[in-house]
Amino acid sequence: MRSILLPAAVCLVACSTGGDRLPPGEPRGGPPAGETQRMAPAAVSEPEPSLAQQSQPPSAARYDLAADLEAREREAREDLGAKTATATVHDVFLLASPEGKAALHGPRDITERALTALLNGRFAKKPARIISVYLFGDAGRYEKYCRSRSDAPCVSPYGYYSRSERRIVMNVGLGIGTLTHELVHPLMEADFPDAPEWLNEGIASLYEQPILPRKGEIRGGKNWRHPRVLRALAVPAEREIARPSALLVMGDSVFRSRQEDLNYATARYVCQWLDSRNELWPFYQRFRDGYATDPTGSVAFTAVTGLTPSEADAPWVRWVRGL
Repeated sequence: MRSILLPAAVCLVACSTGGDRLPPGEPRGGPPAGETQRMAPAAVSEPEPSLAQQSQPPSAARYDLAADLEAREREAREDLGAKTATATVHDVFLLASPEGKAALHGPRDITERALTALLNGRFAKKPARIISVYLFGDAGRYEKYCRSRSDAPCVSPYGYYSRSERRIVMNVGLGIGTLTHELVHPLMEADFPDAPEWLNEGIASLYEQPILPRKGEIRGGKNWRHPRVLRALAVPAEREIARPSALLVMGDSVFRSRQEDLNYATARYVCQWLDSRNELWPFYQRFRDGYATDPTGSVAFTAVTGLTPSEADAPWVRWVRGL
């Protein structure tokens, strides 16, 4: 089957135990690089469960998937209008479009193919609860929805994922490649809730430019983050940050700090480098399974690649420069 290379439209949102992370409206030097800001949490009467707790399959006595799906479909029609069309993919992703069934054809196909690949020897678990995916065909409808929710503009022209609402919202008029990035976040929450931000966003960003060569397979192509890495490699201070050995020990707060655009780009291209060696998913799974005793993933990295993170710096730099 012919490979599908999707547009590199990007909406980049990560979610962590600290709350929803949403991209700012102002990009820094090109397409939004996934830099995020925190959305003020809504008042709650009891503490929000941790990601690890949320990712555990709920008991049948407490949770009814069919009832949740019905409620989510009803909610989508209340939010988007009575003529809203819906489609369920892999049981738990509910796609909804206010523009009718025809508007769902492309996004449904890509969602089906991407999830089939991501759950084929990659992620071991999918979300236990329904994830709504609101699809708007143009900026006008997308912005109108955001203002109806918060009386403020959308936080990104592309889209975002809200963990607390279990909802992806996006402007598909700019390209549905954004969707394959956002799908990674709820999968990561379910499968590896302790994953560091660099891995969460690195894998998600890898699929901003997805290549789907055949059923059950997915790769990431070179995209607009590449020049950011090249610029960093030409600057001594940034060169110390743009390397695998620095990334693996990078805490979440540092990843989300002033040089977040560079950290995103580095994470993405470390993940692509690993994937080019067919080592990304063996590394991910070994890191996930051994997280308790290997919280940085360095042991898993060496076991899979045969290189320590420091030993990987030079071959990774050569590979990035050669792309």
